[in-house]
Amino acid sequence: MASRELIKATSSLIKASQCREDTAILTQAHANWENYLTPAPMSIAFLGELVFISSKQDFSIREGNPEGGFKFIKYPDSFRACLMQVCNSGWRAFNQAHKNMDQIFLHTQNVPTYIKKTVQILLQNDDVLVKSLLPDILDSIANISTSCVELAKSVENKFLDVTELITELLETCTCAKQKYGSHLEEVRKMLENEKCKSEMLQKESRQAEEAFKKLGKQLEEANKNFQKAIDSMPSGWDIIRMNFVEGLTNSINSLFGGATNATITADSRDTHTKYDTSGIPKDMFATNDIVSKSSMLLAIAQSLIGLIQKDQIEWSKFLDEKTGQLLPDWLKTQIENVLSNIKDIDQCPAKPQAEKICEQGITICSDLSALAPEGKHDDDAKNKELIQRIKKLMTSAQQFDSSGKKDTKTSAFSLNPPGMSKARSESSGSASQTETENARFRIEQMKVQLASASEMYEKSLEKMEEKNRGLAKTLNKMRKLQVEGIDFDTTINMLAEGLTAMGELQEKWHKMVQFFQMVSNIIDTCLKTSLQDFVKTARNPHLKYDSSMFLKDMIYQQAFQASNIANLVNMISGTYTEVSSKYLMDRVGSLGRLMALDPKDPHFKNERLKLAESCDDAENEIKALVLKNKELYKARTKARLEKIENELNAVLPPPSEKETNKLREIVASGFQDNPEDLDQFE
Repeated sequence: MASRELIKATSSLIKASQCREDTAILTQAHANWENYLTPAPMSIAFLGELVFISSKQDFSIREGNPEGGFKFIKYPDSFRACLMQVCNSGWRAFNQAHKNMDQIFLHTQNVPTYIKKTVQILLQNDDVLVKSLLPDILDSIANISTSCVELAKSVENKFLDVTELITELLETCTCAKQKYGSHLEEVRKMLENEKCKSEMLQKESRQAEEAFKKLGKQLEEANKNFQKAIDSMPSGWDIIRMNFVEGLTNSINSLFGGATNATITADSRDTHTKYDTSGIPKDMFATNDIVSKSSMLLAIAQSLIGLIQKDQIEWSKFLDEKTGQLLPDWLKTQIENVLSNIKDIDQCPAKPQAEKICEQGITICSDLSALAPEGKHDDDAKNKELIQRIKKLMTSAQQFDSSGKKDTKTSAFSLNPPGMSKARSESSGSASQTETENARFRIEQMKVQLASASEMYEKSLEKMEEKNRGLAKTLNKMRKLQVEGIDFDTTINMLAEGLTAMGELQEKWHKMVQFFQMVSNIIDTCLKTSLQDFVKTARNPHLKYDSSMFLKDMIYQQAFQASNIANLVNMISGTYTEVSSKYLMDRVGSLGRLMALDPKDPHFKNERLKLAESCDDAENEIKALVLKNKELYKARTKARLEKIENELNAVLPPPSEKETNKLREIVASGFQDNPEDLDQFE
């Protein structure tokens, strides 16, 4: 089977549009419009019921004055006025959310145009053009992200205003409990939880910011490692060179994609730090830094396994006649560079595993070099033992790579940058057994990835539904109350439930802010690191793939990651605006009318019932859309897997059942679920 056929089939699966689709599928449980809209109808209905509750007899809450005075409550002498202040604040938040999400949608629509221009410039064989035109285009993307950060931040602040107002109101009321004789222990616990969540969100933002700041340094290191490796590699090792380049490119892709997904998939309760069964802190950003090296280690293991043909080590391939350099020595140096980088990363569960693979690889390379000279590799028993160790290393590298794909939520089929794609397409010869096995390995990885993503999405929807049922139960209690049946404890408990609902929405908008901060950070890193390095780098006409091409590919990858996030947000914002227009804004308008009516007005009761019914209708409509979206997601996932299998199986020789089962076991062991991976949805 020709190598070109496999390259062509693989290339058809890793176009930018399909890689964006993979990201959307793999992060669906965390980055979707359902998170922003599902709590909305009941939150609006809750505000409507607060308007009704505020119509009961009034009293002062000034005696519960918090330490430092009132920061958010404007009318402490009137509990009724405080409730109306909450309603007004919530009404403004929903209005702002609709307006700003529409603007975010329009802004993010422009990103693909700039990405297209970026690609067109990078594909030109004109470095002067890249240096002169690309900064302005990347600046345009940065400006879009800055505008969207401000838009998202203003909505987050509106919902934050609501949650802080409700929090202060609840704290004031619990302080005044002796006067009113209330038993509010549950409310106090809820307030503590909300405070903890707020602190965690702030910590999460700091961690994400720090992680993205490190990326510039990591890209500089990647460029230096590439330069040193290519300079020290004899010209005859073309296949090894391309394996190394692909491993390094995939490592960078994983570094960016993993940092992005660590932010997207973060849960406010974990702040990226969990504990594994051994009690080692699991920092998701440190884990991402470690597992991003898995592509490099896999590429090196593949180079070693490529030295074995028909269960025999091909010793004749070890030596470069021109330089006298041994291939195992060169591979050993690359592993030592990876190990050196790993040792500088914070402790996390993935670190010992990565270090062990590196140490095993270094020992194998040393042993191969020692036996390479003529007459020293005639011992069949030693050779067989070395072959088994190389195969075991390959299995460990594949397991580690699978574990990395699980942790970073990056696709088994990585983006193919234009420079590397061109260099690959110019290679000739037949696909090796290693390339064939790698293609099958990626298929098995993708099967497990898609199944895992579907399970996570299913659980996220179940969790969302469970939260809604709890809020619906509280809402129904509120609706059954008559004015005279509303006591102080009931009102406070209702407010506490409302705080939870509004807190959910504020947290989702906090995530939206982070999306655009990621885009800004990526573009900033690209302009200050990769583009500057490119300006300083000269072309090497003797190489198919030199440092200049590598840097152009890095710029492309960063532009792609920025567009990837923008694409996710564009899908969320587009659907949000459409659904909000159809099912939400009329209810927000109805809430405004209810707030404007005097509770004694005969129309007040009818308006309250009308708002309640329309919110129920909106909830049912959105629920139906969620179910429809769930079916579409299943269809997209199935179609993606079928395309991968059909395209690759058409050019791959049929595998034996033994080979297939072995690959499935390797991938499954790497993707094994830790309890905390599913805890967030339980």
